[in-house]
Amino acid sequence: NMHTFNVILKARQLGMSTFLLILALDEALFNPNFASGVIAHTREDSENLFKNKVKFAYDNLPDWLRAQRPATSDSARRLEFSNGSSITVGTSLRGGTFQFLHISEYGKIAARYPDKAREIKTGALNTVHGNQKIFIESTAEGNSGEFYETCQRAIRSEQEGGTLTDLDPKLHFYPWFLNSSYKMDAEVMVTDDMEKYFSRIETTTGTTLSPQQRSW
Repeated sequence: NMHTFNVILKARQLGMSTFLLILALDEALFNPNFASGVIAHTREDSENLFKNKVKFAYDNLPDWLRAQRPATSDSARRLEFSNGSSITVGTSLRGGTFQFLHISEYGKIAARYPDKAREIKTGALNTVHGNQKIFIESTAEGNSGEFYETCQRAIRSEQEGGTLTDLDPKLHFYPWFLNSSYKMDAEVMVTDDMEKYFSRIETTTGTTLSPQQRSW
């Protein structure tokens, strides 16, 4: 159910970043002259994502596939392939042109580096054409900032109904209580505020939270 412009509000450790990085690599490998871009909130994070996700995946492809798509350029943050495609990881990627853009932890960027978040909005997002793919994913970081506003824009579009254009964001929400591993066997004191929170989740979503989920 992905759209051209996807906003992903998620709990932690769901594998979403890994999936999107593999998808970005896949698009570059199997489409000629295709530019995939990935933005992380720090240079260290961008290099770690590149090394431990993108480069690791490429280096462990079958030999026959790497022979078909040899890397013509290999640096700490960029891979270029023999089909003219590439995947680049950085902290802003201003000035390039991309058919696929993945912005990781945009909420964290907006909360800690608001100027960088605005630069990403005015720079990198404007490098992607309307019929291409954008993925902005993050955990929540408060009720303000560029990521919050993008989520609100997507919610308004959904509430208004109608057909989304290529430039309208579509919200994908993956809350903590849908992750089966978020459970804990322990005696935990549940405050009145927590009870209200759990009741609100159950009432609005139709989900029944187990004692183990509540403890977690």
